[in-house]
Amino acid sequence: MNAKYQQLALSLRHDIHQGRLPPGQRLPSIRQLARQHGVSLTTAIRSYEWLEAQGEIQAAPKSGFYVRARRQASAAPRFKDFDPLAHPVDHAGLIAEIRQGAQHPGHTPLGTVMLAPSLLPLASLQQSLQRSARRAPQAAASYGAPGGEAILRQALCQHFAADGLALHPEDLLITQGCMPALHLALLAVSQPGDSIAVPSPCYSGQLQLLASLGRQALEIPCSQHGMDLDRLEACLAGGQTRVALLSASHHNPLGFSLSSEDKQRIAALAQRYQVTVIEDDVFGECSHGGPRPLPIKAWDSTGQVIWCGSFSKTLAPGYRIGWCAPGRHHDALRSLHLAGMLAVNAPLQLALADFLHRGEYRRHLRRLQPQLARQVDQLRQSVLRHFPPGTAVSQPDGGYALWVQLPDAGDGMALYRAARQRAISLVPGMVFSARGLYGDCLRLNAGNPWSDGLDQAVSRLGALATQGLAARG
Repeated sequence: MNAKYQQLALSLRHDIHQGRLPPGQRLPSIRQLARQHGVSLTTAIRSYEWLEAQGEIQAAPKSGFYVRARRQASAAPRFKDFDPLAHPVDHAGLIAEIRQGAQHPGHTPLGTVMLAPSLLPLASLQQSLQRSARRAPQAAASYGAPGGEAILRQALCQHFAADGLALHPEDLLITQGCMPALHLALLAVSQPGDSIAVPSPCYSGQLQLLASLGRQALEIPCSQHGMDLDRLEACLAGGQTRVALLSASHHNPLGFSLSSEDKQRIAALAQRYQVTVIEDDVFGECSHGGPRPLPIKAWDSTGQVIWCGSFSKTLAPGYRIGWCAPGRHHDALRSLHLAGMLAVNAPLQLALADFLHRGEYRRHLRRLQPQLARQVDQLRQSVLRHFPPGTAVSQPDGGYALWVQLPDAGDGMALYRAARQRAISLVPGMVFSARGLYGDCLRLNAGNPWSDGLDQAVSRLGALATQGLAARG
């Protein structure tokens, strides 16, 4: 059942869509809304935050909330159909160049999907670090518990339970971020030369991880709504792969979340064909409104799903703290974890446990999620204003990556090169495919509060894209 604030928000959205609340109409104040519907001020505030995150209303400083005019429409990105075929990955040089450019002082950060420091509760995190250090000053003098500090695993399980995912602390391993968790999982369940099923387009970091381990990518076609599960099942049934590496909630780079029915189907396929699903859920808590979507792991009754996540995309990228729930592969991952990592930074684990137990993480997420929705929408509208006609843009339901497809004859790689010369970072679409697909696409980062400077950078990108089309035409 939806929370009370969401029930109220859905009722207001229905009135907006039915025309009873037309564009431009001023909405009741928060106090008036709470009084009219017999709810608390907190519920009223969260209802408006949810509607704002969905793009239904907008706040005017010192004036109140208004029904928003309809968003500028755009065509959805187009996706080619293809038969899955295992392919080696080789984008290491280009990925290194992209990451190096993203570290350059003064660049416009539209490349690496990363939150701006201003969105992070750094002062509150520092308080947790100081508090936990006073409680356990000896933590820095040892390697810490193998598999992670018990207090953090307990705090995480309590946090997940509030979202409907039941796990026991012993189910979890604490890792040095999500990518090391994926690395452990791939080592445990596959061998060099194996083909790993991935959605296409696929996060470039996952593809490079496969390359570093000598695995091949078996790309499964996607649309704006998700992965072609019939194709995935055909590959599993035909023995083309025994492992799938998936992101089912707020996929990077497309932003879709699979339906509960599709997630349940994937869990059932893993059981039926006795294959392993490695679930990268690093953006799972970056919803744009409403509750967190449950991961595939929630429907895993036989331990076939290895669920991985971290704090890196929501809270503290520099802490490098993540987790995995390995299921039936727990012993194998624990052995690899001990051999490869020995231990994970204990003081930081204790600080994050304190942050969770004090409710600060939940409060941070409630502030962050509507902010992400606004930033994604502002970037999206800027692209639609400034890029050439015929540009298609994704409509993410979470996360803060935006997928842009240029009109026919558009060249994402050429645009990347031209933007790099002007200190604007972006990621060309071709690095999201081992097969060299998506040459007409690019991914943009919406992790920064909107500003005139960002709008000007998008305007410059649009002008470069238009010039590129003219030159190729």
